[in-house]
Amino acid sequence: MTDISTAADPELLQTVVVAKDPIGNLGGAWMSVPAEQEATAAAGLVDWQLYFLGRHGVMGDVDADVVTAAAYVFPAEYLRQEWRAARSKLTPAEGLERYVAVCHGWGRETLADFAAADRLSVLAAKVIDAADVAGLPLFAGWRAVPVPADSAARCAHLMQVLREHRGACHGVALVALGMKPLIAILCNQGGEQNAQEYGWQPPYPVVTAADQERRNRVEELTDDLVASAYAGLTVAERGEFVDLLSAAAVHCFGE
Repeated sequence: MTDISTAADPELLQTVVVAKDPIGNLGGAWMSVPAEQEATAAAGLVDWQLYFLGRHGVMGDVDADVVTAAAYVFPAEYLRQEWRAARSKLTPAEGLERYVAVCHGWGRETLADFAAADRLSVLAAKVIDAADVAGLPLFAGWRAVPVPADSAARCAHLMQVLREHRGACHGVALVALGMKPLIAILCNQGGEQNAQEYGWQPPYPVVTAADQERRNRVEELTDDLVASAYAGLTVAERGEFVDLLSAAAVHCFGE
C-alpha cells in the first residue's frame, strides 16, 4: 500500500467522499433483492441467516466470536445464534457459494447492458489491489474470492469487494475512537429502526451531541483509512472512476 497523507492530498480524499455512496449502493443493492430471499429459503434458512453465513463465510469455518470481530454492528449473542443456526444447515463455504451467486446474478441482470462495466472493473480492481489488508479480515477474505469472468457479474463482484473495504475500515475507525456500534447506528439515519433490524433490543440510549460529534470523527477517519487504496489510481483515473461509478448508479437505480 502506498503511504500517503490525505491531509496533504485533498483531491484524493475528495475521490473517497464522492465514491462512498455509489459504492455502498452498487455493492449492497443485491443483498435485499427477491433472489436473496429465495436463496435463503432454498437453503432452509430464514431472515438474515444466509447473509451471516454467506457474507462472513469468506473467513472459513470459524467460531462465532471470529465473525463478531469483523461484523461489529451486530450484537454478539444475536450473531452467535444466527451463525450457529445457519451453520447447522450449510458449511460457510456452501453459504458463500450461494450468497455470491446472488451478487453475480444481480450483476448479470442489472449491468449486462452497462457499456462501461469492463472499464469500471479495471479501475475498481486497481483500488482493491492497492489496499492493505492489515486489520481488515473480512475485506481480505472477499478479495480472495474468485472473480467471475463475465463483464456484468465481475463489475458487481468488485463493487461488493470495495464495499467490504470501506466497511472494514469503518470498523477499525469505530474501535480506534472508542465508539460502540449501537451508538453509531443510533447516530445514523434510520436510528432505532436500524438498530432493531440489526438485532439490538430496546430501550436504546439517548444519543448526545458528543456522540454525534464522535460519529462524525469516525466517518472522517474512515475516509482517511480508505483513501490510501485510491492512491493506486492516477489523478486522471480517479476522476474517471467516480464518473463511471455515478453512471453505473444512474444505470441501475436511475439516481
